[in-house]
Amino acid sequence: MMTASEPTLFRLRVAYPKLGRLKYLGHLELIHTVEQVVRRAKLPYAVTQGFSPHMRIAYTSALPVGTSSTAEYFDVYLTELIPAERALAQLQEAAPVDLRPIAAGYVELRRPALTAEINEVHYLLELQPASGTSVSCPEVAAIADTWRSEGAQIPYRRGKKTKTLDVSKLLKSASVAPSNTGALWLELVTHCDNDGSLRPEIIVAAVDQALRGLDPGVDEDIVSTGIQSLTLFEGYNVERRSQRIADEAGVAHPLGRELEVPAGSLSARMASDALSNL
Repeated sequence: MMTASEPTLFRLRVAYPKLGRLKYLGHLELIHTVEQVVRRAKLPYAVTQGFSPHMRIAYTSALPVGTSSTAEYFDVYLTELIPAERALAQLQEAAPVDLRPIAAGYVELRRPALTAEINEVHYLLELQPASGTSVSCPEVAAIADTWRSEGAQIPYRRGKKTKTLDVSKLLKSASVAPSNTGALWLELVTHCDNDGSLRPEIIVAAVDQALRGLDPGVDEDIVSTGIQSLTLFEGYNVERRSQRIADEAGVAHPLGRELEVPAGSLSARMASDALSNL
Protein backbone atom coordinates (compact mmCIF):
# COMPACT_ATOMS: atom_id res chain seq x y z
CA MET A 1 0.00 0.00 0.00
CA MET A 2 1.41 3.38 -1.01
CA THR A 3 2.00 5.85 1.84
CA ALA A 4 1.61 9.62 1.63
CA SER A 5 5.40 10.04 1.39
CA GLU A 6 5.70 7.77 -1.65
CA PRO A 7 5.37 9.30 -5.12
CA THR A 8 2.60 8.32 -7.50
CA LEU A 9 4.04 5.97 -10.10
CA PHE A 10 2.96 5.13 -13.64
CA ARG A 11 3.90 1.81 -15.27
CA LEU A 12 4.77 2.26 -18.93
CA ARG A 13 5.02 -0.94 -20.94
CA VAL A 14 7.20 -0.76 -24.05
CA ALA A 15 7.47 -3.28 -26.91
CA TYR A 16 10.67 -3.40 -28.91
CA PRO A 17 12.56 -5.73 -31.30
CA LYS A 18 16.05 -7.20 -31.06
CA LEU A 19 17.38 -7.54 -34.59
CA GLY A 20 20.50 -7.52 -36.74
CA ARG A 21 23.84 -7.61 -34.95
CA LEU A 22 22.16 -6.65 -31.69
CA LYS A 23 20.75 -10.18 -31.40
CA TYR A 24 24.23 -11.12 -30.15
CA LEU A 25 23.91 -8.87 -27.09
CA GLY A 26 23.81 -10.84 -23.86
CA HIS A 27 20.97 -10.15 -21.43
CA LEU A 28 23.06 -7.94 -19.12
CA GLU A 29 24.33 -5.96 -22.12
CA LEU A 30 20.73 -5.58 -23.32
CA ILE A 31 19.62 -4.28 -19.92
CA HIS A 32 22.47 -1.75 -19.90
CA THR A 33 21.56 -0.58 -23.42
CA VAL A 34 17.83 -0.23 -22.70
CA GLU A 35 18.51 1.77 -19.55
CA GLN A 36 20.78 4.09 -21.56
CA VAL A 37 17.93 4.56 -24.06
CA VAL A 38 15.48 5.48 -21.28
CA ARG A 39 17.95 8.01 -19.90
CA ARG A 40 18.66 9.53 -23.33
CA ALA A 41 14.90 9.77 -23.92
CA LYS A 42 14.75 11.98 -20.81
CA LEU A 43 11.79 10.11 -19.35
CA PRO A 44 11.09 10.83 -15.64
CA TYR A 45 11.90 7.31 -14.44
CA ALA A 46 11.55 6.22 -10.83
CA VAL A 47 14.46 4.80 -8.85
CA THR A 48 14.54 2.16 -6.14
CA GLN A 49 15.13 2.98 -2.49
CA GLY A 50 18.10 1.81 -0.44
CA PHE A 51 21.90 1.98 -0.53
CA SER A 52 22.19 1.37 -4.29
CA PRO A 53 19.34 3.18 -6.10
CA HIS A 54 18.71 2.08 -9.68
CA MET A 55 16.08 2.53 -12.36
CA ARG A 56 12.74 0.81 -11.66
CA ILE A 57 12.43 -1.29 -14.78
CA ALA A 58 11.56 -4.94 -15.47
CA TYR A 59 12.03 -7.19 -18.50
CA THR A 60 10.72 -10.34 -20.12
CA SER A 61 12.76 -13.55 -19.86
CA ALA A 62 16.26 -13.53 -21.32
CA LEU A 63 16.80 -14.48 -24.95
CA PRO A 64 19.59 -16.90 -25.84
CA VAL A 65 22.50 -15.04 -27.43
CA GLY A 66 22.04 -15.08 -31.22
CA THR A 67 18.23 -15.26 -31.07
CA SER A 68 16.44 -12.28 -32.58
CA SER A 69 13.01 -11.04 -31.54
CA THR A 70 10.11 -8.96 -32.80
CA ALA A 71 8.27 -8.98 -29.46
CA GLU A 72 10.36 -8.00 -26.43
CA TYR A 73 8.90 -5.91 -23.60
CA PHE A 74 10.01 -3.85 -20.64
CA ASP A 75 8.04 -2.06 -17.93
CA VAL A 76 9.55 1.23 -16.76
CA TYR A 77 8.03 3.08 -13.80
CA LEU A 78 7.64 6.83 -14.29
CA THR A 79 7.07 9.58 -11.74
CA GLU A 80 5.02 11.67 -14.21
CA LEU A 81 2.19 10.71 -16.55
CA ILE A 82 3.79 11.39 -19.94
CA PRO A 83 1.42 10.69 -22.87
CA ALA A 84 2.31 7.21 -24.14
CA GLU A 85 2.64 8.43 -27.74
CA ARG A 86 5.14 11.10 -26.68
CA ALA A 87 7.11 8.70 -24.51
CA LEU A 88 7.28 6.24 -27.43
CA ALA A 89 8.53 8.95 -29.81
CA GLN A 90 11.25 9.99 -27.34
CA LEU A 91 12.35 6.37 -26.89
CA GLN A 92 12.41 5.80 -30.65
CA GLU A 93 14.58 8.87 -31.12
CA ALA A 94 17.03 7.66 -28.45
CA ALA A 95 17.26 3.99 -29.47
CA PRO A 96 19.50 2.24 -32.03
CA VAL A 97 17.59 1.09 -35.11
CA ASP A 98 17.62 -2.62 -34.25
CA LEU A 99 16.19 -1.95 -30.76
CA ARG A 100 13.80 0.86 -31.74
CA PRO A 101 10.52 0.54 -29.74
CA ILE A 102 7.39 -0.17 -31.77
CA ALA A 103 4.59 0.33 -29.22
CA ALA A 104 3.96 1.64 -25.71
CA GLY A 105 1.08 1.97 -23.29
CA TYR A 106 0.32 2.21 -19.59
CA VAL A 107 -0.68 -0.86 -17.57
CA GLU A 108 -1.99 -1.21 -14.03
CA LEU A 109 0.58 -1.04 -11.24
CA ARG A 110 -0.81 -4.18 -9.61
CA ARG A 111 -0.68 -6.24 -12.78
CA PRO A 112 1.65 -9.29 -12.51
CA ALA A 113 5.26 -8.97 -13.63
CA LEU A 114 5.96 -9.70 -17.28
CA THR A 115 7.81 -12.91 -16.46
CA ALA A 116 4.88 -14.12 -14.33
CA GLU A 117 2.17 -13.07 -16.78
CA ILE A 118 3.57 -14.39 -20.06
CA ASN A 119 3.08 -18.15 -20.43
CA GLU A 120 3.07 -18.69 -24.20
CA VAL A 121 5.96 -17.93 -26.55
CA HIS A 122 6.02 -18.28 -30.33
CA TYR A 123 9.29 -18.95 -32.16
CA LEU A 124 10.13 -18.87 -35.85
CA LEU A 125 13.10 -20.90 -37.04
CA GLU A 126 14.75 -20.82 -40.44
CA LEU A 127 16.50 -24.15 -41.09
CA GLN A 128 18.98 -24.21 -43.97
CA PRO A 129 19.62 -27.77 -45.29
CA ALA A 130 23.24 -28.59 -46.01
CA SER A 131 24.36 -28.92 -49.62
CA GLY A 132 23.61 -32.35 -51.01
CA THR A 133 20.99 -33.20 -48.38
CA SER A 134 17.26 -33.51 -48.82
CA VAL A 135 15.02 -32.54 -45.91
CA SER A 136 11.29 -32.16 -46.54
CA CYS A 137 8.63 -30.25 -44.62
CA PRO A 138 6.50 -33.41 -44.05
CA GLU A 139 9.51 -35.22 -42.51
CA VAL A 140 10.12 -32.45 -39.97
CA ALA A 141 6.40 -32.03 -39.23
CA ALA A 142 6.02 -35.80 -38.66
CA ILE A 143 8.87 -35.80 -36.14
CA ALA A 144 7.32 -32.95 -34.13
CA ASP A 145 3.87 -34.59 -34.22
CA THR A 146 5.32 -37.90 -33.01
CA TRP A 147 7.14 -36.23 -30.14
CA ARG A 148 3.97 -34.47 -29.01
CA SER A 149 1.68 -37.49 -29.33
CA GLU A 150 4.11 -39.86 -27.61
CA GLY A 151 5.14 -37.44 -24.86
CA ALA A 152 8.79 -37.42 -25.84
CA GLN A 153 11.43 -36.65 -23.20
CA ILE A 154 14.60 -35.27 -24.80
CA PRO A 155 17.71 -35.28 -22.55
CA TYR A 156 20.21 -32.46 -22.93
CA ARG A 157 23.19 -31.03 -21.11
CA ARG A 158 23.36 -27.53 -19.68
CA GLY A 159 26.71 -26.86 -18.11
CA LYS A 160 27.55 -29.88 -15.95
CA LYS A 161 23.91 -30.85 -15.45
CA THR A 162 21.79 -33.22 -17.50
CA LYS A 163 18.18 -32.09 -17.90
CA THR A 164 15.15 -33.30 -19.80
CA LEU A 165 12.91 -31.41 -22.23
CA ASP A 166 9.29 -32.49 -21.74
CA VAL A 167 8.00 -31.98 -25.29
CA SER A 168 4.38 -32.85 -24.50
CA LYS A 169 4.27 -30.10 -21.85
CA LEU A 170 6.33 -27.35 -23.48
CA LEU A 171 5.60 -27.74 -27.21
CA LYS A 172 1.98 -26.79 -27.89
CA SER A 173 2.17 -26.96 -31.69
CA ALA A 174 4.61 -27.01 -34.60
CA SER A 175 4.16 -26.24 -38.28
CA VAL A 176 6.60 -26.37 -41.20
CA ALA A 177 6.58 -24.52 -44.53
CA PRO A 178 9.08 -24.17 -47.40
CA SER A 179 11.03 -20.98 -47.93
CA ASN A 180 11.59 -19.46 -51.36
CA THR A 181 15.34 -19.77 -50.72
CA GLY A 182 15.22 -23.54 -50.18
CA ALA A 183 15.20 -23.29 -46.40
CA LEU A 184 12.43 -24.53 -44.11
CA TRP A 185 10.30 -22.31 -41.88
CA LEU A 186 9.56 -24.04 -38.56
CA GLU A 187 7.03 -22.32 -36.28
CA LEU A 188 6.81 -23.39 -32.65
CA VAL A 189 4.12 -22.42 -30.14
CA THR A 190 5.54 -23.15 -26.69
CA HIS A 191 4.42 -23.03 -23.08
CA CYS A 192 6.54 -21.41 -20.38
CA ASP A 193 6.16 -21.01 -16.62
CA ASN A 194 8.23 -20.89 -13.45
CA ASP A 195 9.22 -24.53 -13.97
CA GLY A 196 10.90 -23.85 -17.29
CA SER A 197 10.60 -23.02 -20.97
CA LEU A 198 11.57 -24.53 -24.29
CA ARG A 199 14.91 -23.54 -25.80
CA PRO A 200 14.58 -23.71 -29.60
CA GLU A 201 18.19 -24.80 -30.17
CA ILE A 202 17.39 -28.07 -28.39
CA ILE A 203 14.59 -28.72 -30.89
CA VAL A 204 16.90 -27.90 -33.82
CA ALA A 205 19.54 -30.37 -32.61
CA ALA A 206 16.91 -33.01 -31.84
CA VAL A 207 15.33 -32.69 -35.31
CA ASP A 208 18.76 -33.04 -36.92
CA GLN A 209 19.44 -36.21 -34.92
CA ALA A 210 15.97 -37.70 -35.49
CA LEU A 211 16.28 -37.19 -39.24
CA ARG A 212 19.50 -39.25 -39.06
CA GLY A 213 17.66 -42.08 -37.29
CA LEU A 214 19.10 -41.35 -33.85
CA ASP A 215 17.34 -41.22 -30.50
CA PRO A 216 17.78 -37.47 -29.78
CA GLY A 217 19.96 -36.67 -26.80
CA VAL A 218 20.55 -40.38 -26.10
CA ASP A 219 22.62 -41.59 -29.04
CA GLU A 220 24.30 -38.20 -29.34
CA ASP A 221 24.61 -35.38 -26.78
CA ILE A 222 22.60 -32.17 -27.08
CA VAL A 223 24.05 -29.11 -25.37
CA SER A 224 21.62 -26.26 -24.73
CA THR A 225 24.04 -23.35 -24.95
CA GLY A 226 25.86 -21.97 -27.96
CA ILE A 227 25.33 -22.57 -31.68
CA GLN A 228 24.47 -26.18 -32.38
CA SER A 229 26.80 -28.38 -34.44
CA LEU A 230 24.49 -29.99 -37.01
CA THR A 231 24.88 -32.55 -39.79
CA LEU A 232 21.87 -32.13 -42.09
CA PHE A 233 21.60 -28.34 -41.69
CA GLU A 234 24.38 -25.92 -42.56
CA GLY A 235 22.83 -23.21 -40.44
CA TYR A 236 19.73 -21.90 -38.75
CA ASN A 237 18.22 -18.68 -37.42
CA VAL A 238 15.83 -18.31 -34.49
CA GLU A 239 13.42 -15.49 -33.71
CA ARG A 240 11.03 -14.94 -30.82
CA ARG A 241 8.07 -13.54 -32.70
CA SER A 242 5.37 -13.32 -30.04
CA GLN A 243 4.91 -13.49 -26.26
CA ARG A 244 1.36 -14.02 -25.02
CA ILE A 245 -0.87 -14.55 -22.01
CA ALA A 246 -2.96 -17.71 -22.41
CA ASP A 247 -5.77 -18.80 -20.07
CA GLU A 248 -9.24 -20.35 -20.16
CA ALA A 249 -10.66 -17.18 -21.73
CA GLY A 250 -8.26 -17.28 -24.68
CA VAL A 251 -5.01 -15.58 -25.63
CA ALA A 252 -4.07 -11.96 -24.98
CA HIS A 253 -1.05 -9.80 -25.75
CA PRO A 254 0.99 -7.91 -23.11
CA LEU A 255 -0.06 -4.57 -24.65
CA GLY A 256 -3.54 -5.76 -25.61
CA ARG A 257 -2.84 -6.00 -29.34
CA GLU A 258 -0.73 -7.77 -31.95
CA LEU A 259 2.51 -5.96 -32.73
CA GLU A 260 3.54 -4.78 -36.17
CA VAL A 261 6.23 -6.93 -37.79
CA PRO A 262 9.41 -4.84 -38.16
CA ALA A 263 11.35 -4.79 -41.41
CA GLY A 264 14.50 -6.89 -41.46
CA SER A 265 13.08 -9.62 -39.23
CA LEU A 266 12.65 -13.33 -40.01
CA SER A 267 8.91 -12.82 -39.58
CA ALA A 268 8.90 -10.13 -42.29
CA ARG A 269 10.81 -12.43 -44.64
CA MET A 270 8.38 -15.30 -44.04
CA ALA A 271 5.43 -12.97 -44.68
CA SER A 272 7.07 -11.88 -47.94
CA ASP A 273 7.47 -15.56 -48.91
CA ALA A 274 3.78 -16.17 -48.26
CA LEU A 275 2.71 -13.16 -50.35
CA SER A 276 4.90 -14.15 -53.29
CA ASN A 277 3.37 -17.63 -53.29
CA LEU A 278 -0.22 -16.42 -53.56
